[in-house]
Amino acid sequence: MSSPSEDNVVSLDEPVDIGSLLRGTGTFTFVVEIVSAIMMFGSGVAYSVSRSGFIETLDIDLAILLLMLGSMITLFIFLGAIGFFIRFSRRINRAIVGQGIEDVDLNRPRVKTVVSIYGLAVGLILIMGMYSFWLLWKHVLAVPASTSLSVFGFSLGLGAFVVAFLIQIVVFALGRTATRIVKAVLTGEE
Repeated sequence: MSSPSEDNVVSLDEPVDIGSLLRGTGTFTFVVEIVSAIMMFGSGVAYSVSRSGFIETLDIDLAILLLMLGSMITLFIFLGAIGFFIRFSRRINRAIVGQGIEDVDLNRPRVKTVVSIYGLAVGLILIMGMYSFWLLWKHVLAVPASTSLSVFGFSLGLGAFVVAFLIQIVVFALGRTATRIVKAVLTGEE
């Protein structure tokens, strides 16, 4: 009879889909960039409209109509972003990792090292990006963001965009290198 701790052990004998790992990271960061860009755009428009004083001068019926028009425009922007994502996500996936890396045994020499370095680089750039945004927030953005919800939303969107962009740069740089190394290992062992 096996002990409960032995049942929870993950075996490294199972193959890992490295290509899916690399593509998934790139796709996730691309989605974060699109959503944060839309958030920054919407916050900028809301800030401009709220500071212009234009809404206060309008009749309430016309203000409601403009609000509905703004909602429709926002919906079209989201639809356009979804179309943009669908069109370019395949290109991004091909740019990150080449074909031929599917299920790879992590027990092979150098494969575990490549995957570990990839994970470490993405983790470190994530921590560095979040810490950099926190410093920017602490010294520059906190005071203006406390005066306006639009500035707060823009600041958060900006932080998410920059962190996702930094991670995507690392993913692009390491994805092709990891692909070449893993392919060389796989062809060398055959």
